[in-house]
Amino acid sequence: MNCKKQSTTPETPSTQYDNKLSVSLSPSSGGTGTVLDITISCVENSKELKTFGLEMTYDPAIFQYESTGKGGLTESWASVDGNEISSGKLIIGGFTGSGNPVVAGSNGSLAIIKIKAIYSGSDTRFTRQISINKYLDDIADMSPIPTSATFTFTK
Repeated sequence: MNCKKQSTTPETPSTQYDNKLSVSLSPSSGGTGTVLDITISCVENSKELKTFGLEMTYDPAIFQYESTGKGGLTESWASVDGNEISSGKLIIGGFTGSGNPVVAGSNGSLAIIKIKAIYSGSDTRFTRQISINKYLDDIADMSPIPTSATFTFTK
């Protein structure tokens, strides 16, 4: 007689999340004086987020940092802020404090950064990249999709 032990508990499939970060900007083109909203978002984070940090870089001859604010997923957080650590390089970060953590599997914005196009040269059309890298804290294991967004300068 061939007896096999059968499981009495159903198997629960493990949840797979994309675990990605993204950067986007609006508008994607404009001239001198255009203020861009750069949105840092998470796509299906694999674990709860209570704190995050990252670096953002841009061409300081074309853009000037204005401000950093909370995103839709971090509205209740104690702080989301940015600091310009050198010309064209920002550190962006946030922490929950007594706010609500971002639950695993969430989709939405973590931070919105404003920069202004300040170029005053003679070129009439060109593109520049705004990039994110060096992910820290609860986003350290996330992958970027994409790592940069493109702005087209037009006079």
